[in-house]
Amino acid sequence: MIIPTAHFGDVEIDDKKILFFDKGLPGLENDNRYALLSNEESRPISWLQSLDHREISLPVMDPFIVCPDYSIDISQHDVEALAIEDIKDVYVLSILVIPKNVNAMTINLSAPIIINVRNSKGCQIILDDRKYRVRVPVSELLEKSGKDGIKLC
Repeated sequence: MIIPTAHFGDVEIDDKKILFFDKGLPGLENDNRYALLSNEESRPISWLQSLDHREISLPVMDPFIVCPDYSIDISQHDVEALAIEDIKDVYVLSILVIPKNVNAMTINLSAPIIINVRNSKGCQIILDDRKYRVRVPVSELLEKSGKDGIKLC
């Protein structure tokens, strides 16, 4: 399937790789279908590309890359909504804010995107735990990651 995007031109994706968000994402409730786009040049950053609105593309990354001690609880309601049967089927992403000064990039650790890779269902959850912030500087996490014994986030 070829999808038109505002930022990457026409991109070919496998129909089986379409992600379905029944309720959309907060602020994007009418966008229910997404594709995760990535390439070697942008890794570890990927792009959650809306298939409903070509101009919507959110930078995302695996939060465990910059925050290895990151931990979240998924409510039973969300487990059921995503039909999660095995924790191995769960893929977690966090949305990034990438300003012109890339060194000021932040990651949202308080509202992860949860994807069941087995059935391609996803949702964004808002954590009740105040332990994580919405805009955590990635450079700060990377700097701390080299120090032994420090909690990263």
